Amino acid sequence: MQYTKRYILEDKADNIIIEDLSVMYRGSTSHWRESLFGSVDNGTFSLNYRKNSWFLIYRINMRRLFIETAIMSAILEGFVLFSDGPWWVGIAMFLWLCGGNWIVNLVRHESVAFGLAAGIDELICGKVEPPEHEKIPGKLKSWF
Repeated sequence: MQYTKRYILEDKADNIIIEDLSVMYRGSTSHWRESLFGSVDNGTFSLNYRKNSWFLIYRINMRRLFIETAIMSAILEGFVLFSDGPWWVGIAMFLWLCGGNWIVNLVRHESVAFGLAAGIDELICGKVEPPEHEKIPGKLKSWF
């Protein structure tokens, strides 16, 4: 759990609480530098033992994102309706702002969870190389 704390402190997580098998944080220390944890209200990393295996479970809450985009969309909808515009603009803006940010946050936080899980595996088992027959020949090209 100390490794998890150090890992998320590097990305500027704030108010970190360590319990038996979990690490909780609340927001970020840096909203100006596009911190990964600045876009969520809080999150929890926990270790869970099921079916003879350990699992890293990561939960995030993004209530503020939904509330802020709903308010912005309602204000925009008010302006559009006042100027006799189409009624669906507010819904489209909410889906665009909230949905887009939600998907981006999920992808970014998923990469944090995978990186943390890989780091924990290295600490516990050491660096593990795949068997020779499972290696991909040549270089892997990334599309991301």
